[in-house]
Amino acid sequence: MPESRVFPFRRVSVDHMVRGTTRVWWQLEPTFNEPGPYVFQLQLGKTGLRDATDWVNISAPVVNGYLAYDPAWHESGYDLLSHYRLTLTTPTNTYVSQAASCFGELNEHDWLLAREVVRKEKVRHKLVSVPGYLIKPMRFGKPCPRCRDPLTQEVTDSDCPVCNGTSFEVGYHPPLEMQCWDLSPQTITEHVDTNMKGSTRDNPYVSARVIGFPALNKNDIWVNGTSDERWLVESIQISAAIRNVPVIYQVQMGLMAFNNSVYAIEVGGESATRRVPPLPLEGCGILAVDHNYGGPDNLAYRSGSDCAIEGAHVYVFLKSDYLAAQPALPARSAAIGNTTTAANGRWTTALKLNPGDYALLFEKPGEYGPNIHLITVATPTVGPGYAFTAPPVQPPVVISKYSPKPEKPGPKEDFWNV
Repeated sequence: MPESRVFPFRRVSVDHMVRGTTRVWWQLEPTFNEPGPYVFQLQLGKTGLRDATDWVNISAPVVNGYLAYDPAWHESGYDLLSHYRLTLTTPTNTYVSQAASCFGELNEHDWLLAREVVRKEKVRHKLVSVPGYLIKPMRFGKPCPRCRDPLTQEVTDSDCPVCNGTSFEVGYHPPLEMQCWDLSPQTITEHVDTNMKGSTRDNPYVSARVIGFPALNKNDIWVNGTSDERWLVESIQISAAIRNVPVIYQVQMGLMAFNNSVYAIEVGGESATRRVPPLPLEGCGILAVDHNYGGPDNLAYRSGSDCAIEGAHVYVFLKSDYLAAQPALPARSAAIGNTTTAANGRWTTALKLNPGDYALLFEKPGEYGPNIHLITVATPTVGPGYAFTAPPVQPPVVISKYSPKPEKPGPKEDFWNV
């Protein structure tokens, strides 16, 4: 795919077979000259988003190679959802490639041609397009305990406040900021039925011209960055392709009602005091710990310049295990709990921990971390108060210090009146 270029990866390509061995090969930039060895780990995901939370390791690492194989069968239905990416670990750094789709393999000439088409399309979009965010729903994961029927596995509430109708906890992957949606004027129709319903108005819809990366799927959501309107992708047409690899999409989208729960999905910049549905719980402890433990956004993952970091991992270790591994870091597999970060650097799940001392490890491979933060989880003594947090071990700390203005108190009822 022409958008697969992220330093030091020049290109990542996939030779895909549905029931057979899939071959993934890659090239590095000629200017990349860090000392080896180079350890490559192949990963599989279902969204095509580099910051998605569903990436899993495939096969064994490849040392100083350029080729990896995936012999497993992952597809069902009619959509090619599988995407691959690579992590490169050198003695000094870690790098993560862009996601590569399974739509087809382009030779060097066609790949360069597709890159040029995308480059010119981006120049056009800078002048005519509307900025916004792409939000992809969870298609795999832990079933939602609220709206999923335990017998038939059907969704009983398409407006579920926990999963937003996706039937999986968390609901959606972190949003992708993008400026590549050339929107047509809205089409609004209204009908008058004098016998039955009276006046009815169909959902407004628009068509949009979109660059073919990342791959789009039905039921994806696009957020208008200027009005916060949320549009549901209903139909997708490939307007331009090179050897069956999509380069340009033409999509039709319908406006979602303003009382829909998808408007509670954060895309960035929301205050810490904004009321949201409760996070899903993981673990078997007695106290729930999330990004608000110790104060609003106290454990949200942010850079030294206070920019939110999304798509990162948060691992929880016993403090004793962390100290025993010094000066190295404990193995990630030894963590007693883990979660990921979404928009605003906030956690996607709350971890249930027992009272004690813990070490939190924050990292986004190839970009941020690892950063360690020590906390003490204590049983609240009065009301729902928070335990204190110990000072961080390593400066600078990437834990949020942002204190937004408080909002007006809301009604006493539950957020979604569930």
